[in-house]
Amino acid sequence: MLRIVSVVATTVVLSITGIFTSPALATAEPTHTWQVQAGSVPIFDTAGPRGAGNQFYPGHIAIHQGDSIKFSPFGPHTVTFNRPPVPVFAMFMPFGGTTLANPGQSLNSGFIGAGPGTFTVTFASTLPAGRYEFICSLHLGMSETVDVMPAGAELQRTDADWSAIAQREMTHDLATVERVNAAAAEDLQDEGNPTVLIGAGTKRVTNLRFYPSAITIHKGQTITFLKTEDPTEPHTVTFGDALIPGDPLSEFRASGGSTYNGTGVANSGFLSTDEQFAFYHLAGLGLPVAVTKYSLTFTSIGDWNYICAIHDEAGMRGVVHVVP
Repeated sequence: MLRIVSVVATTVVLSITGIFTSPALATAEPTHTWQVQAGSVPIFDTAGPRGAGNQFYPGHIAIHQGDSIKFSPFGPHTVTFNRPPVPVFAMFMPFGGTTLANPGQSLNSGFIGAGPGTFTVTFASTLPAGRYEFICSLHLGMSETVDVMPAGAELQRTDADWSAIAQREMTHDLATVERVNAAAAEDLQDEGNPTVLIGAGTKRVTNLRFYPSAITIHKGQTITFLKTEDPTEPHTVTFGDALIPGDPLSEFRASGGSTYNGTGVANSGFLSTDEQFAFYHLAGLGLPVAVTKYSLTFTSIGDWNYICAIHDEAGMRGVVHVVP
């Protein structure tokens, strides 16, 4: 199964200023390729990439008719204009080409970010001047506003100006990642109701972790897993291998019941808010609708590992220590 989030195999010595071109004047050439970053450089910890911004940087840019924008991804994203009402899985493939020629056109990069690929959109010289909004089809609320100006209009900002704005936005979001992580890392466990948060974030950032990632309970106790603190990402809680050969959506369907003895499968299925479910256009696929809570009772002593089946390659894994 294609994991929605894959590890960014890059040491974080890059800065956003290295992605942007030199600070040439915005009106120095008749057509120009501008730079936008999709997603922020991730924050790493000992388990790998943990948190990042789910935004475009800068989130707004002004260009001329005939110019292009090169989108450089950190992490998996799409660059989508006029998204059709199809399930999110259909957005993994590109369509609509790379030139935006009219406001009614649909255009999609497909799944980018698992490798070094970029995606460049050219705004036709005949495209009407105006405001155009692009989204990432994987992350609710991730959008890029492009003001397309007439070819002869004076642009107020250069590459260097947009680079500085993008750096400020990303710095702000990465500070938010750390604040959210610190808040989520507070001990949620008590003797009567052990609780684990499934991810943590805001409308701009996400931490792909279970909080706490290791929890100790007694045999017979129940853990409540809550996907209530991460508005941009769906998740699963999956013990064992829930993937059925020939059924790519099997990991997203609940299986295994409400108890776990350390063998077989216990799987929450797809966990999302109502807003996320609608955004992904998942109605009719047999996936659970707006499920944000999963309770599982542990009936055997041992150390039981589990993952988010969507984000396990990004290090979203946990362990339950069951003692007498």
